[in-house]
Amino acid sequence: MYEKLLKLYNKTNQIKASQSDFKNVNHAYVQFLITLKYYQNNKNIFVVLPNLYDAQKYYDKLSNILGDECVLFYPSDQMLTSMMALGSPEFKNERLFTLRKLLKNEQKYVVVTTQEGILKRQLKPQDYENSVMTLYKNGSYDFQSLIKRLVYDGYQYNFTVERPGEFSVRGSIIDIFTHDHKDPFRIDFFGDEIESIKTFDVLTQKSIESVDKIDLAPLHELFYTDKQKEVALKQFESFFENIDLSEKEINKYNTDFENLKNRKRMDSLSLYTSFFNSDETTILDFGNRNEIILVDKYKMLINEESNQQDLKTYSETMFGDTFTKLPFRLNLDYILNKDHLSFELYYAADVITEDLKVFDVEGFQGFLEPFLMFLNEYKAFTVICAMNGKVNYEKLKEFLSSHKVNFNDNDIKPGELNIMHSGLPGSFLDTQNKVVVLTDESLFTSKQTGRIRYRSVINQAIKIRDASELKEGDYVVHYDFGIGQYLGLKTMSLSGEKRDYLHIIYENNEALYVPTDQIELVLKYRRGDDLPPKLSKLSGKQWGKTKAAVRKKIKDLSDRLLKLYAMRKEAKGFAFSRDNEMMEQFENDFNYEETKDQKLAIEAVKKDMENERPMDRLIAGDVGFGKTEVALRAAFKATLDAKQVAYLVPTTVLARQHYYSFKERFEKYGGNVALLSRYVSKKEQNEILDKLAKGYIDVVIGTHRLLSDDVKFKDLGLFIIDEEQRFGVEHKEKIKEMKVNVDTLTLSATPIPRTLQMAMYGLKDLSMIETPPMNRYPVQTYVVERQDVIIKDAIDRELARGGQVFYLYNRVETIEAIMAKIQKLVPNARIATAHGKMSKDKLEEVLQAFIEKEFDVLVSTTIIETGVDIPNTNTLIIHDADKLGLSQLYQLRGRVGRSDKIAYAYLMFDAYKNINDEAKKRLSVIEDFTDLGSGFKIALRDLAIRGAGDILGDEQSGFIDSVGMEMYMKLLDEVMNGIMEDPVKSQVPDQVFASRHIPKEYIDNDPVRIEIHKRIAALNSLKDLEDLKLELEDRFGQIDLEVLIYMHEKLFKKLSSKVGIEKTVRESDSVRMIFSLDQSEKVDGIKLLYAATNSKTKVSLADKRGHVEVNMITRGHKEHWLYLACELLESYLKTDINQSIIS
Repeated sequence: MYEKLLKLYNKTNQIKASQSDFKNVNHAYVQFLITLKYYQNNKNIFVVLPNLYDAQKYYDKLSNILGDECVLFYPSDQMLTSMMALGSPEFKNERLFTLRKLLKNEQKYVVVTTQEGILKRQLKPQDYENSVMTLYKNGSYDFQSLIKRLVYDGYQYNFTVERPGEFSVRGSIIDIFTHDHKDPFRIDFFGDEIESIKTFDVLTQKSIESVDKIDLAPLHELFYTDKQKEVALKQFESFFENIDLSEKEINKYNTDFENLKNRKRMDSLSLYTSFFNSDETTILDFGNRNEIILVDKYKMLINEESNQQDLKTYSETMFGDTFTKLPFRLNLDYILNKDHLSFELYYAADVITEDLKVFDVEGFQGFLEPFLMFLNEYKAFTVICAMNGKVNYEKLKEFLSSHKVNFNDNDIKPGELNIMHSGLPGSFLDTQNKVVVLTDESLFTSKQTGRIRYRSVINQAIKIRDASELKEGDYVVHYDFGIGQYLGLKTMSLSGEKRDYLHIIYENNEALYVPTDQIELVLKYRRGDDLPPKLSKLSGKQWGKTKAAVRKKIKDLSDRLLKLYAMRKEAKGFAFSRDNEMMEQFENDFNYEETKDQKLAIEAVKKDMENERPMDRLIAGDVGFGKTEVALRAAFKATLDAKQVAYLVPTTVLARQHYYSFKERFEKYGGNVALLSRYVSKKEQNEILDKLAKGYIDVVIGTHRLLSDDVKFKDLGLFIIDEEQRFGVEHKEKIKEMKVNVDTLTLSATPIPRTLQMAMYGLKDLSMIETPPMNRYPVQTYVVERQDVIIKDAIDRELARGGQVFYLYNRVETIEAIMAKIQKLVPNARIATAHGKMSKDKLEEVLQAFIEKEFDVLVSTTIIETGVDIPNTNTLIIHDADKLGLSQLYQLRGRVGRSDKIAYAYLMFDAYKNINDEAKKRLSVIEDFTDLGSGFKIALRDLAIRGAGDILGDEQSGFIDSVGMEMYMKLLDEVMNGIMEDPVKSQVPDQVFASRHIPKEYIDNDPVRIEIHKRIAALNSLKDLEDLKLELEDRFGQIDLEVLIYMHEKLFKKLSSKVGIEKTVRESDSVRMIFSLDQSEKVDGIKLLYAATNSKTKVSLADKRGHVEVNMITRGHKEHWLYLACELLESYLKTDINQSIIS
């Protein structure tokens, strides 16, 4: 196709020239020309845009057309962001990826960057080449020097490698997760020689495959040898030598000098790149044969001036203007003086020469009749319809054929209509060359295909540490003794055998030491708020009474649930028809590609609706994850069978938001959607009620006004409820009445534990939407001292791209003063406040106005509605982030980044106040965790508890707090299985045959040691044991003999319990295993005899006073007796005697 397109354009100046300025184009046309140029020549094409927003759009579009392998992204932070050392880690990793790809020179690329990106000073390409260290299998490398290098290169130590940029050292094993590979590497040394290099799975930590080599490159953009450092430090001193520095400047000078000297905070030192390379080196020097295209040069000229002014203001405020004189980036003239093509969008400037007269084409939104008129109007033009989707391609051909319109199929002929099954960037009308290009987006409402953002964030399944992982100081709950505080893992000796214990303290500092083989009795304590629990007494009966009360409450709840379940099974409703063509068209109107979870939820809802039994399904998922689309499709399916739909929401703001969404989608099909709330006039309300009763309204969306007695439906078929838990008791009773024999769909943004779903035994079907939508960027998160200049810059930048800002300030008394201060910083911004002391009506009014873009900045407390989706708000500033909890910070950050724009979260703290270590840790964790969906997953730790409370009711919520969420779930499971009392303790004494201990020398990390104890406790077979042994050797090196014996002892006890052995007697040269009386009667003698005959050692069987005894000789065997005993018992359990006799 591109060869034929080039024939149309190969004589035009915009294709031939390498130095020219053009005006009057649209973005789609520029992207189209870039695509043609890529196929036309053998050069790298550098596409430069004035800001990140435009750059990300170009990167996405060109990647979709040319393919990810042909397009590179170089997203640079703003000038001021660089000065503030607030660089985005995602951007940095993407830049490093791009530079190294260009250096390899394996193919030509389109490189999309920004004004700041093209002007950013770089180290020499040769420095990058020299910085790569290749490790080969069987090669020799100094072990300690390699670890030192990893630290210098920016890798961070973590005992368990889970994320790109981490490494760990365990004995002779080094794990490394580089940024340019989807899996981390495990390097096993013998002395200083590499024995093996393997990739491993970040979730299971198990090896995947062997590789012969690994390339290690610095994770910083500024790196240097010791020799280069000495030269740079002299230049550093020389630069500032004759300048009279202020006190603030001296502090910065000293800090940065020490950081350069000691290779600390390297990502904050790019200001000093020129000290390591005096040449004017930029990204252009990394490419071989380059062509430069500037888009919106006029805007770049404006940016240059305002950026310099912002930088000057910031620098003077923070530490004087000396540091702005550092040549950390080049001036715009650097790029303007090079040969380049320039394209301006619709407005002219003095630099413009040629008017291309290219215009947008208005979309047809699937209505193809007007398209015929359009074709007639432009019959003298070459019309190219580039349909990326097969469905649209076939549909268009069928439509044109049915109207007897001639067209070329998958061919391009000048002056004719051409239909292509191929993608182009977008639609445009080129009046000069008489060419019209139309894509799916113009002719139909096509889906936007999703892509993973940034190659550097390769691993989308980064492990979130298990919520039950114990850390010193955590509150725990012991099944028998209640709530205590965990103080760490202790090793003590008992009868000469070492054992590991969990040290837990209770009320009055009473201590309990729990052996790790009883670890399943200890659960992490979690509740719905951040308050510390009251510790239980070790002695006394209160804990037993608490558990009994919780069991009783659960039993009452389960009885009610089971009654409802029985009624539900008997209920008869309406079985909706299967999907038809109109349903398919409605689904195609959705502009995005459905996530996997969304598809599953939609399929489940349709299946429920097509069943005669009334649907009662809960869709749980974070705001913006696509629940509304599920509701839209369910509603449309109901209206196709002439049934009415009621959509109940808790606030007028949400009601309006959903009303507009439904109206837009239903109008095309003649669907009648109405809004019913207190903001609708009395007259309109009466009209709506009349139409509802007569069946003229298909879908009604409203607040609790929908629950009034005067609301009557002609034929209600589907009832959708948003956040049911937020309605009052009175409303809930009315909801129950409306749900009778009507299909019901409930939506909730509060995460719900999966275990709770299982415990509800099918009372309410549950679909979880946990996958974040594609085409979303990670929120760029900065932890920074609060400075007016940073606040001003953040707001200015968001407003400049047409966005809005949340400013979170949690003190109602002084919120107006903060609003006034922001107004002074950004005089042109329209600012409003929202807080909990406002009336509900006023709060909703302000929020609605913000949604409708009447305000630019909303200064609010944490009261702001979490269920409302405001995609245009993509900057969040938190005034005192150090005062908020981790789950609160995740929730708040989740309010931005709900569109395809890059979002920013500034977590600020008082520059003049020392924040405590716990707050620092919280801020650090959230700054690091930018991965999509991680906020949802991590917030589950706290929010799941509230979700459980929401579903079970307030009364049950109090009982959850009294025992903790995990213990509540355990008791709930017991009650559902008919257990109402604590299990009777076994009177058989615990026999100890080995040290139940994992040496610190083998695994020097308590949480991981606890995890391995749990894994050992879960062993069920010799295969499980062998798998765990191989994994431990893979992760930690040659297994410790003590640990191997401990594993066999744990398995032996498990197998002994299964077969009914009540006692094991160890003698000098044998071991006797004695079955209990009742199990002796059930022993399969033939199977046991077969297992004994096939044992590695001599085994005899006897019957003593009704007890079956197995006597196993251990003398003369090198293997530990536990190994032999496990093999014998497993052989007995697994032997199929009939099959064995046949063999």
